[in-house]
Amino acid sequence: MSFNSPWPSPIDLWADPPWYMTGKCLTAWFETDINEVKKILTPSFIPKVGQSGVITRLRFYDVDFTPVNSEKFPTERFSGKFKEAVVAFAGEIDGVKGEYSAFMWTDNLVYFSWGRENFGWPLILSEIELSGNFWDSSSARETTGSISAESATWELTCENEVLETLAVGPGTNWLTPRRVLYPQQKTFEKSDLLIVNPTILEPGTLTSHRGEVNLSAADNSIFAGLQPLGATTIHQHSNFLLSVGKDVETRSEK
Repeated sequence: MSFNSPWPSPIDLWADPPWYMTGKCLTAWFETDINEVKKILTPSFIPKVGQSGVITRLRFYDVDFTPVNSEKFPTERFSGKFKEAVVAFAGEIDGVKGEYSAFMWTDNLVYFSWGRENFGWPLILSEIELSGNFWDSSSARETTGSISAESATWELTCENEVLETLAVGPGTNWLTPRRVLYPQQKTFEKSDLLIVNPTILEPGTLTSHRGEVNLSAADNSIFAGLQPLGATTIHQHSNFLLSVGKDVETRSEK
């Protein structure tokens, strides 16, 4: 029996990885209570701890994407734009250091499907609010990003004044522990770790700013215990160009 292409369908929703991604991201670095983090994340994750708790980031993206393989996947059909919000934690899994993007939201169905089906990223479709000078240079308002989900609202507020222009370092490992299901087998599920390292093709401009993160969460929200602790560091990153989905490693449970 042969399973030649097209399989399973000749109609594609997304282009195969890797993708080029270019645009802007706004990031807040802060710390959260280690005991609260351990309650909600896999015990295989060893968090990186700062002065007050686990090093945590809230990041908002506004990104244009296009397939690297434009011959197989025509740019005019398979390119697009998405917003994204991510809550991630610095640490390591199985000795691999990086950032565990445990909570992810996007407003784009194509990116949602591409991320979940290829990498098992825990993306959820949601509205994401981005406003102010960083996202729209014609605006004089301070920059904000916000996401409301799981009976909680995360909001990042950033002043426009540049404190410092920073060097862009190498790409960080994005860590994703996954359940892979095999309903037809006795072993119903297996666990693996997916490691994605974005390739930085153009570093863009990275600047630091004053700002703050506010979290309002109901008592029953999964985020209720993740109030920011200590000082908050804000970065704006613009005009970067990444290739995402080529440098990928999978580690299966032993």
